[in-house]
Amino acid sequence: MLKEHVIELATKSARSFLAGPSAPFRLKRPQALIIPKIRKSGIYIHVPFCKQLCPYCPYNRILYNAELASDYLTALTREIKYYSRQLPDMEVPSVYFGGGTPTLLSDHLKKIVETLHSDFRIEGPLCIETHPADLTWDKVCLLKSTGFDSISLGVQSFQQKFLDLIGRHYTPDKIEQVLNWLERANFMTINMDLLFALPGETLEDLAADLEKATSTSVDQITFYPLFTFPYSSIGQYRKLKKVEMPNLSMRRKMYYFLYDYLIHKGYHRVSVWSFKKKAETPRFSSVTREHYVGFGPSACSYYGSLFTLNTFSVPEYIKSIGEKGHAVALEIPFTERLSILYDFYWRLYDTTIPERRELDQLTYALKDVKHLNLLMKLSELFGMLERNGNYSSLTREGSFWIHLIQNYFFLRYINTIWSEAKREAWPEVINF
Repeated sequence: MLKEHVIELATKSARSFLAGPSAPFRLKRPQALIIPKIRKSGIYIHVPFCKQLCPYCPYNRILYNAELASDYLTALTREIKYYSRQLPDMEVPSVYFGGGTPTLLSDHLKKIVETLHSDFRIEGPLCIETHPADLTWDKVCLLKSTGFDSISLGVQSFQQKFLDLIGRHYTPDKIEQVLNWLERANFMTINMDLLFALPGETLEDLAADLEKATSTSVDQITFYPLFTFPYSSIGQYRKLKKVEMPNLSMRRKMYYFLYDYLIHKGYHRVSVWSFKKKAETPRFSSVTREHYVGFGPSACSYYGSLFTLNTFSVPEYIKSIGEKGHAVALEIPFTERLSILYDFYWRLYDTTIPERRELDQLTYALKDVKHLNLLMKLSELFGMLERNGNYSSLTREGSFWIHLIQNYFFLRYINTIWSEAKREAWPEVINF
């Protein structure tokens, strides 16, 4: 209880200092949705269906149902068209399909992609995530012919004991088969997701996964700790037995180990979690960057001056799209200071912070933002940042602490919001 109280107090103090004491930290049901006009935005499409619900996954997903999936696809097409009328001629630098398991709907993805191209100016890559159990060679070929340039494979571990522990129903042999298929299909970028700090995992286990991962042809490796949502009541991982947060010392030891291993192997750090094999290979990334418009149940949209969140309920999402064209359940306006802080956070996540940022409708220089300027100077003093010309970069130690801050602080907000949004399809207000 004392630990929780200290974390809560530290969180409130930090956000008051950075965002300002009057910054809104309340999501409210919109009275009338007014979508700000933006010139450029990524697109995120949430597919909420899975054939099985992995016990550690906190994201909004339900078991696949053919009838419900058909109604979802109809609603999704209508939602895309609604937003294309609100945001005509918007340039889209990337499209990201997440879930859930988006490849479950592989037979319908071509129609969704065609709708996107007909309604928006898609000028960047199409990206999709999946896992080994949902891929066949025919499905891989279909994804490639549909126009997907980049793919992320949720491997999690090459060791059967850990796959069994986290409820993944495939084998290491299946992983290797799927990786061979993806290489043959010649995707622009292949990312592999792996977990670390698994219950009972040792440095020897982590080394074994690293050795296996770096021997493959994947372009990028992304490592996440299992306990990304340590306080979460939104996920199902509480069904796992004897699951608890690894202590700080072990988490740091594992993070530094994988970090040093990949850098020594010649990989380039492209985010707190991700390491790319070749500098010239396009980075695989979700659209959680400057601006993004989200479609599907639980999808978020960020317009710079406004953040919105769709209802989590799939039936309510379908109903709302049929009645209004959108399914926004909650919104929060962003002050300029809060927008700068939001952007700064994602620059930290990317591990490289430019001295000056030119954004759609917002430009700022770090030296002119006193609270961030002070934070940067303190970070340099404590060895978390180092200056490189017009940029500052996180050190190895800085990368670790950003990963930890994300887990302990920022994801507390996500847990609060998502827990309530999963409990109530149309909340009146969520304070966080």
